[in-house]
Amino acid sequence: MIYAVIMSGGLGSRFWPKSRKGLPKQFLKIIGQKTMIENTVDRISTIIPRENIYVVTNQNYVGIIKKLLGFDNKNIFKEPLNKETASCIGLAAVKLLKKDFEATMVVLPSDHLIIGQEEFEQTIKRAIDVAQDGDYLVTMGVAPTRPEIGYGYIEVGDKIQDNVFRVKRFIEKPNLDVATSFIEKGNFLWNSGMFVWRADRLLREIKKYLPDLYKNLMRIYEYIGTEDEEKVIKEEYEKIDGISIDFGVMQRTHRAVVIPTNFVWDDIGSFTSLERFLSKDENGNIIQNCEAAVMDVKNTTIMGDKRLVAAIGIKDMLIIDTDDVILVCPKDRAQSIKDLVKKISSSEEFEKFI
Repeated sequence: MIYAVIMSGGLGSRFWPKSRKGLPKQFLKIIGQKTMIENTVDRISTIIPRENIYVVTNQNYVGIIKKLLGFDNKNIFKEPLNKETASCIGLAAVKLLKKDFEATMVVLPSDHLIIGQEEFEQTIKRAIDVAQDGDYLVTMGVAPTRPEIGYGYIEVGDKIQDNVFRVKRFIEKPNLDVATSFIEKGNFLWNSGMFVWRADRLLREIKKYLPDLYKNLMRIYEYIGTEDEEKVIKEEYEKIDGISIDFGVMQRTHRAVVIPTNFVWDDIGSFTSLERFLSKDENGNIIQNCEAAVMDVKNTTIMGDKRLVAAIGIKDMLIIDTDDVILVCPKDRAQSIKDLVKKISSSEEFEKFI
């Protein structure tokens, strides 16, 4: 059977201070009238029935997910600690395998924007067929429209089927010159972070490339459905050295293939990425959720809360106002917000603002 696994444990730190530890980006209404996780569930539920859609999340977000999605406990896989995506996806794999030895997983981030429902459905269905028939680890790649330094890239290898290619290599977040060269070469795709595979195949690859994690997952597998399940998960998670599924498995396996997509995709990873989807005034300014008094202001994004935001004589800036934090940042430093959050997190004085 086919199951959707939605990863929803991230903090969205590049979207701080809108995205917080208590209410991260996936639970916000970034674009439109629904939260990002609601949109993700709606998108995949046209292919996979809601009873087969599962969310993997930090235990602190269970209440939010129940409220937003109407899910009950059986459709929520709780992680006691954040140990990156390899353990997150691995936990889902052993849980589903315990339920269904032929489980196929469609793994999706909870906080991406996709436009083009029909194309999305066609791609997912094609990926399911390839994963089941060829026993491949399937990822979906997006044709780059700009030299984006905030995304990972996939170098496309040999064609093995119609619109299915071997992955030659993955490249994590290159600098601008390298990203520009990828565009020019034409055989690189953005890594969308969406995957399809059989749960048993994924676990065989984890056994091969991440043997310690495999042992942790197999002990969890033994206790699924018992009264000691949560205790054992916590014990094993404390032993895990976190690593992403990209670094841990996809960059090493020989079974990775990529399907180029035709839908519009964006991970909305930063405030600057919103510019492509929100309306601007005649001076290129985006003003959202607030009143703003501006003079000689150009190409600036202002997001507020309750207060009037006033600005004079600035351009290419971000001004993000919340109840307790005001962020002022040049747009070309938007990627540094994540570093600022790390710095603030290490301070006892400021940790409450994360």
